[in-house]
Amino acid sequence: MDNCDKVNLLKLQGQYMKFIVENEAELNILEHIEKCSECREKIIDAINNDVGIPDYGNLFQREFKGQQVPQYSEYDDATSFMNARIQWRKNKLKELKDEAEMELSDLETRLES
Repeated sequence: MDNCDKVNLLKLQGQYMKFIVENEAELNILEHIEKCSECREKIIDAINNDVGIPDYGNLFQREFKGQQVPQYSEYDDATSFMNARIQWRKNKLKELKDEAEMELSDLETRLES
């Protein structure tokens, strides 16, 4: 037996809310990295040794939905690359969050009717 439309919309609402919270958490981590010398040092070491660090989300992903992301070869040093990557990822997270919030708002309007 299939769920009624409202149940499906409520499940979808939960998925959007989870997505928004996860993006917000990653954004908070990136903002912390901008200020924390210990984290920045760990990331620079990872960049210099070409290894990813799972704790830092998608900071090291090589592409995003077919889009190019800042590449190490485009920068003079690991610090400049890291800063560019952080800014790129923060902008992408804000964009994704804004889109998800608009979808969630539309979904909540549908749930009210």
